[in-house]
Amino acid sequence: MYGLLPIMENSSSLVQGGVDIKGLTHKRGTDHKPAKCQAKQVAWLALIAIGGIVYFIVAVVVLHFLRPEYTPINHAVSNYAVGPNGYLMTAAFYVLALSVFALALGIFRSIALTNLSRIAILLLCLASSGIVVMGVFPGDVHALHPPAIITGVIHWTAASISFLSMMIAAFLLSSSFKSDVAMVGALLLYGILALVGWIGIGQRIYITVCLLWLLVLARWIWSVGMRENRG
Repeated sequence: MYGLLPIMENSSSLVQGGVDIKGLTHKRGTDHKPAKCQAKQVAWLALIAIGGIVYFIVAVVVLHFLRPEYTPINHAVSNYAVGPNGYLMTAAFYVLALSVFALALGIFRSIALTNLSRIAILLLCLASSGIVVMGVFPGDVHALHPPAIITGVIHWTAASISFLSMMIAAFLLSSSFKSDVAMVGALLLYGILALVGWIGIGQRIYITVCLLWLLVLARWIWSVGMRENRG
């Protein structure tokens, strides 16, 4: 996994795993973040993100068995929030929102900020807010051509904004790293979005790729925090 860790740009001294390890300071906007006093916080933010993403995945998989009337081919994942055991899906939305926000905060505290990375962090915060809205306003499950009611319109609008924001954030963050893995992940995310739809199998493929990208990013942030904490 360490072979996948990105190396940050704009660093003029010794760099290891994306963080300058020579002369760490508390100054924001330098290549010396995270400072050691922030390392534990960064690691915990990453763990929160990983835990939330894992819960979302487990909840969706379990709901596929609890609600067999919703086929993966024809129904959106958010349909599981309506009806029996819907609280599992609603909780999954809120937990995923917390995970994305924790990632945004972890990125803010663990990389040298550029204009593009600042925009990416704001987009992740927007995505987090949109996922909360998705939990508050369920989709219109029984409509032949959703969205057909106001709650469905709000839900699908929030979903579109959230996942589009994460996709754009992936592109913008890739410019902050030298590793090709980040760019490949961003391009794959974009390609999946362009080729598939928002309902059924296509939606599940897109969500899977998006969650994998978030997990890789969280894993990198965690490794940065743990390395600096040990140092």
